[in-house]
Amino acid sequence: MSKLPEYEIYAIRYAKQDQRLEAHMFLGGDHRKLVQGLDFFTYALRGGGRTWIVDTGMTEFQAKRMGRQYDFILRPSDALAKIGIDAASEPDVILTHAHFDHVGTVEDYAKARFHIQDAEMMHVTGRDMTHAPFRAAYHAEDIKALIDLVFQDRMVFHRGDVTLAPGIEFLLLGGHARGQAIVRVNTARGWVVLASDAVHVFEEVDQERPFAIFYDLPGMLEGYRRINRLAGARDLIIPGHDHRLTKAYPAAPGMDGKVVRLDKPPAW
Repeated sequence: MSKLPEYEIYAIRYAKQDQRLEAHMFLGGDHRKLVQGLDFFTYALRGGGRTWIVDTGMTEFQAKRMGRQYDFILRPSDALAKIGIDAASEPDVILTHAHFDHVGTVEDYAKARFHIQDAEMMHVTGRDMTHAPFRAAYHAEDIKALIDLVFQDRMVFHRGDVTLAPGIEFLLLGGHARGQAIVRVNTARGWVVLASDAVHVFEEVDQERPFAIFYDLPGMLEGYRRINRLAGARDLIIPGHDHRLTKAYPAAPGMDGKVVRLDKPPAW
């Protein structure tokens, strides 16, 4: 049996939020208490002679248009260029779900095929979007851009758990979003679970403390358990927005606070 490729994983920290109300972070949280805010990441996987991008971030214009306030650090494609990856020529982008902070800047990936779960595309283009609470985490122009990709023959749909390439698994969890997926990646330190928004911060998998925004609450909680089983160790779980990752994982050369290596072991 041939050995699986071992991937390098680069986490691009493109925006941050210094503080957040606990009630906006966790279901049942305190409406008066401020807690540490979120970091916002996209990812690049490099190995086996290929590069894969995971999620494309958001733009400052889109965030402000939705009334969201974040500190933007750099555009993900600019960070990729600094580590030797040309976004405009990359062939594959994996979308874990279609919330506005994960599917902005798709125009930067001019030659890419985009991978998404069937359930998520059905969610954002169908009956679910007739309910205003579901629309709150999506941006209409972002969804229109995804539809354009379909008509350009650049969208690849997946139904449930699939292996995209040796050493890269695209797994459907649901819960936070109807088509919420995670990406499991083989690295030199083991199989790393890029949890995206299936786990925003460690408290969710450590304590089964539910995040405040969800499509299916039982599904989200069961997702925490599945991620713990898949990872087998806490250090192999990468929450999608935890600020502690930036300090725990080593930075790519010259990219302190902007790009960290998740295929290297953390130092908490």
